[in-house]
Amino acid sequence: MSRPAASLRRWERGIGLKAYGLLVYFFLYFPLLIVLVFSFSPTKTIVGISGFTLKWYLELFKDQNLLTAFFHTLIIGVGAVGIAIVLGLAGAFFVSRVSFPGKSVFRTLVLLPYILPGILMGISLLVVIKALNIPLSPFTVLLGHVSFTVPVVMFQIMSRIARMGPNYQTAAMDLGANPVQTFWYVTLPMIRTALIGAALLAFTVSFDEIVISYFLTGTWMTLPVFIYGMMRYGLSPKVYAISTIILFLSLALIMLMSRYTGRSAEVYRVRRPRE
Repeated sequence: MSRPAASLRRWERGIGLKAYGLLVYFFLYFPLLIVLVFSFSPTKTIVGISGFTLKWYLELFKDQNLLTAFFHTLIIGVGAVGIAIVLGLAGAFFVSRVSFPGKSVFRTLVLLPYILPGILMGISLLVVIKALNIPLSPFTVLLGHVSFTVPVVMFQIMSRIARMGPNYQTAAMDLGANPVQTFWYVTLPMIRTALIGAALLAFTVSFDEIVISYFLTGTWMTLPVFIYGMMRYGLSPKVYAISTIILFLSLALIMLMSRYTGRSAEVYRVRRPRE
């Protein structure tokens, strides 16, 4: 085969791959675009769209039940992330620094609450909660969210610890620092960006969670569960509006998370102790 013909074949394959990629992205994100467009429609139906309005966004702020569910979601998300940071940070250092039999099995078991189907986790947690005679409440919802946010935080920090290595901590302790000083002045600044990124990712996952929340909630509903209840009585344009807000909020959190994770964020600044 001549060189021009081979170049033409490579060019055609490149065009084909690009077209295929565009079709895949179109298939994935076209429904989100439809939701965005319909959220500004002045009519309550998805046909015959004409004009532009912010009416449905204004209606959201008049719906007290929806606002209450939104604040419930924020409370659960912040609480779950706070607990997940403490447990995930401790677990990450334990798994990264301690050798024990069955370590690989333990890592897999820790990750199970995140990778298992939400319906399976929701039913399992509900069975345990009912067996312990714990009433469904904000505490049970928080417990469910902690179960899958801890692995998110833990494995994000573990990946940073693995790339960081133990040399910095060893050098600090050789110079006379105790374990608390080593963690505060050396280790924490070096994993700070990973910790922030993990917290943002965990909050995003918690904010959008519906399956586990549905099984563990009582009358104290989170926003995704409340939206699901709204959809059971028909697709209100307010559903499109709140879905658009959640979409952009999730995108903002993901962009912030990408800033604080990965090798590009690994700028190690060791904190100097005060004299």
